[in-house]
Amino acid sequence: MVNRVFLVGFIFATFFGVIWCACRQSYVTKCDHFEDLKKYEDIENMRTLIIGSEHGDVEPSPVSLIEDLDYYSYYRLSTVIIVRSINQLKPQLSWKCDYHESSLKYFTLYANKLKVIEKDQLPRISLKLFSLVNNGIESVKPYAFYHQIEEIDLSENLLEVIENDSLPSESTSVSIRNNKLAHIEADGLPKGLKNLNLAGNQLRYIPPEVLKNVKNLTELTLRHNKFNSLPPIKHLEQLVVFDISFNSISTLERGTFEKMDNLKLIDLSDNNIHQSDVLQLLSTPGKQPSLTVSLALNRLSNLELENLSLQTQTFVLYGNPWKCNVWHEIKKSLSVRESDCSFELPSNETLPICVSYVVDGDYSARETEIAKFVAAFREILKNRPRNVYCRDDLSRNKWLYPIKRNCYGFHG
Repeated sequence: MVNRVFLVGFIFATFFGVIWCACRQSYVTKCDHFEDLKKYEDIENMRTLIIGSEHGDVEPSPVSLIEDLDYYSYYRLSTVIIVRSINQLKPQLSWKCDYHESSLKYFTLYANKLKVIEKDQLPRISLKLFSLVNNGIESVKPYAFYHQIEEIDLSENLLEVIENDSLPSESTSVSIRNNKLAHIEADGLPKGLKNLNLAGNQLRYIPPEVLKNVKNLTELTLRHNKFNSLPPIKHLEQLVVFDISFNSISTLERGTFEKMDNLKLIDLSDNNIHQSDVLQLLSTPGKQPSLTVSLALNRLSNLELENLSLQTQTFVLYGNPWKCNVWHEIKKSLSVRESDCSFELPSNETLPICVSYVVDGDYSARETEIAKFVAAFREILKNRPRNVYCRDDLSRNKWLYPIKRNCYGFHG
């Protein structure tokens, strides 16, 4: 059964995590199944097409997107959303209209059962966004996508490897969040890539040749992975945002960021960094109009600030087990460099700012005793996330800009 629904104010495209706050067109065509689409005659005015049900009322079936959808016939169609309708993509072996220019620009497959994406299964048309979120995809084979896709989103799937030539070669934005990625092959990323989000995976290491091929990156997000050290990013001189928070990084290599003149945010929060000379090691250039460095929730107990040119940098330092005997000096030295979050937090029994490392009147306590202090400190912070938190609000026009910061402090 086919229904045409008039949009009063907006379209909720929640299938791929976006809410449009204004109508893209006046009508949506909704079909329960691909078979219903064959009976629909008013294709001239079709602009947005939704096939399937959010609740999965119709049993999914094998589908040929090229033949069963027949999108070339819909001259005004710009958006297609297919939900819980496909359990297998059938290949197209003969192309009646290869590389045809289509009005279709936004294509979403959500909550289908695709498992493997093979060559000749997907449309060969230019797209602004191809979203394949939450389809149970375990593998994407080489040349599965037409190369002219501007942004691609493969988040919430089961991918373990990004194979060579498996992504659209001309994509500038790639998001593969919350998969099982553990490896990226040498030619796995599009060379013109500007925005890459691999948050929530199993990555421990990225081979140098992978990132050498994407030297134009402006945003790299690797949060919630398993890195023990920074990946080889020294050559990424166009970076604006680098986020590797929520990993297991303990040490930094000097000079990693020294050629990155466009940096606005380095997020190293929620790691295991303990080096007191961490700001010297960061060695960021002084040409940026502003740069925020987040070292929140690491293992810093002291901070060396001598002979350090801070330029216009701002630091987020809350949640570290600072030595109480050096805390006030650090606060004084960075009085104009702290973030709104770092130094205005209340200090009380439930929310510590520093740690006393004294054991029986001795500052040179055994490492085991110090480790107990630090563990207790971090446990308090971990168990009270609603009492105090400070977060980066990366408001996105497309992926990044502009950067805004919201900080919150609450008494426990």
